[in-house]
Amino acid sequence: MNTVGQPVSRAEGRLKVTGGARYTADIPVTGAAHAAIVHSTIGNGRTVSIDTGAAEKAPGVRAIFTYRNMPRMNPTPKPWSHLRPHGQGYLPLQDDRIHYAGQPIALVVAETRDQATYAGTLVSVKYAPEPPVMFTGETARDAVDPPQFLWPVASSVGDADAAIAAAPVKVEQTYTTADRHHNQMEPHATTAVWDADGTLTLYETTQHIFGTKELVAIVLGLPPEKINVVCQFLGGGFGGKAYVWPHTLLAALTAKIVGRPIKVQLTRAQMYSMAGHQPATIQTVTLGAEGNGKLTGIRHQSISPTPVFDNYIEYAALASRSLWAASGGIVTNHRVVHVNRNTPTALRSPHEALGHFALETAMDELAYASGVDPVALRLLNDTEVDPLSGRPFSTRGMRRCLIEGAARFSWDRRNPEPGSMRDGRWLLGQGVAGAIYTHWRWPAKARVTLSGDGAALVETGSHDLGTGTYTVMRQVAADALGLPLEKVTVRLGDTRLPDSHASIGSATMANAGASVLLAAEAARDKAIALALTGRDAPFAGAAADAVVAADGRLAVAGTNLNVTYAELLERNGLSALAADAAYDPLPEADGPRAVFSFAAVFAEVRVDPELGVVRLNRFVGAYDAGRIINPKTARSQAIGGIIWGVGQALLEQLETDPTMARFVNRNLSGYLVPTNADIPELDIVFVGEFDAEASPLGAKGLGELTAVSVAPAIANAVYHATGKRVRDLPITVEKIL
Repeated sequence: MNTVGQPVSRAEGRLKVTGGARYTADIPVTGAAHAAIVHSTIGNGRTVSIDTGAAEKAPGVRAIFTYRNMPRMNPTPKPWSHLRPHGQGYLPLQDDRIHYAGQPIALVVAETRDQATYAGTLVSVKYAPEPPVMFTGETARDAVDPPQFLWPVASSVGDADAAIAAAPVKVEQTYTTADRHHNQMEPHATTAVWDADGTLTLYETTQHIFGTKELVAIVLGLPPEKINVVCQFLGGGFGGKAYVWPHTLLAALTAKIVGRPIKVQLTRAQMYSMAGHQPATIQTVTLGAEGNGKLTGIRHQSISPTPVFDNYIEYAALASRSLWAASGGIVTNHRVVHVNRNTPTALRSPHEALGHFALETAMDELAYASGVDPVALRLLNDTEVDPLSGRPFSTRGMRRCLIEGAARFSWDRRNPEPGSMRDGRWLLGQGVAGAIYTHWRWPAKARVTLSGDGAALVETGSHDLGTGTYTVMRQVAADALGLPLEKVTVRLGDTRLPDSHASIGSATMANAGASVLLAAEAARDKAIALALTGRDAPFAGAAADAVVAADGRLAVAGTNLNVTYAELLERNGLSALAADAAYDPLPEADGPRAVFSFAAVFAEVRVDPELGVVRLNRFVGAYDAGRIINPKTARSQAIGGIIWGVGQALLEQLETDPTMARFVNRNLSGYLVPTNADIPELDIVFVGEFDAEASPLGAKGLGELTAVSVAPAIANAVYHATGKRVRDLPITVEKIL
């Protein structure tokens, strides 16, 4: 009955491939009207006039809302944290100000989506434009210190500046990353339904049903108990569906006003201006080292854009705080430039993927400057103690990742000289990068109910993002109860279920999964108590710790005594037996040990010396994510993360119109993402061990870890192939040539 650790196929797989899984926009709602958003075409200024006359006469139109007739909303809560809700600070249709291109300026409600969209084109707007502020090298010089957002903005351990100044080997370079967008397969969508008793139900594309419920309650001034949020399947989130975006608030409020359910579905182009993005960064990394490559000092500074009305920070320098030891000290800092754009948000992998590109590229430059092999350099600077907090790591598989990954990759066959390896006309290059990823410990609740037929129902307000949550929760509960998988059903994605945290930060398995484990164990223990002391107790007189659960029944070890759950409930006249449990861990900063996930990745690229084309040729990823609950779904996560990293390294960049301050490549023909033809076979190995500090399940975060250091490994491989160091992502043909 040991299903944990087995490569179980997805429980919902057949539903998804046959079209049976209903995503938010698929859910039918009787009598629903449709709404379309009209957006500003300028990036800064105000609206002088909005003429809706022609639009109001268009076929099917039922209402049009602008800042003149939209009810006023309450401000969003500050400060934001992972356990509190968050939405864009500037609320929609509340005044005449324009802060970014694509900002909502009107909402059209009509009988059909096409009618609403067409009527929106008839809304006539006159503006008083002002020059927009953009993120450039020039405006970056005016960056300011922001208030704390998640972690402290700056950190300092030791005297890094003095250590770097005295170091015999130094590397100091500036690295940049591009604006990127999530491009989930499923567009953002909301259906808002008000019942006669004043209850609001939101069918929502979200990674945080309880955060959505709480923020909507605050902004609309509703009692939280009068709001339900439902999201049973999500067609990709990647962080972009963790916030409450303007269209959700507009749908909820206008549905109340018009007295009908309202459906809003963003177009692909609208997703670029309405629902967050990953901001670009300008990072400067300075490394000081002894002649043998042993680090003495690290200084990492990052600048990123943030809206004029918010203070989102991309913590790119976070990676340098804990990845490698530096004997003299480590100092990091983050600054922001307030610009005319919508609010950024987390994108797989936020903070770490950007910072690792700068840090791990600088480490490669240090390897060449000191004459030390890049893998040996990282082994030399490995540490068992977190440099930032001084706490020992709970488990740290970095050495295993480096050593086993290098062996699978055949790193020892690499000629270290840049430009020395060829395959016909192609230049070959090989690169490596290490990775660290924050492990989040958050509270979660779950309920497990044993029914009269011997089956079990697992309920928790967690989410399925397409990563296999329904499956792994079944595995955890089945093992704890001693039931076959087919006897366990999982319900997710509804705020009427037990509270859980957002499905972000690669935290679902370790935390929501822990609550499921505890609830299943509690249900099993209740059944054991009935077997020992209930009506016609079959195990009367036996010791509780002698009872085991397996093969769908309870048994006393070393005896022939056994009883099924169904028989036990029938003896006691029960139709069901339920148990609730809460997992309430210490926050990660308060634990006795520092908990992180780790990785080492190895990339081989082929570069056409005449065309400048870069192709990924081979890839090995070695990961320490603690105990792996399902190797099949975990491997799928790694494949997805590596593909994200390939996009970051070689393809993805949002381009901004220098006059209008708006993203211009707002579709999948203009914004390039990897396809099957870009990805070779990927070799993935998990080297972690059970981490009791991370979770009762022993699991640590995996999903985002796998995207973290792909880009620097590829960039380092490109240097090895060509002798040309590219410090600006993505690595395009022009930069190679």
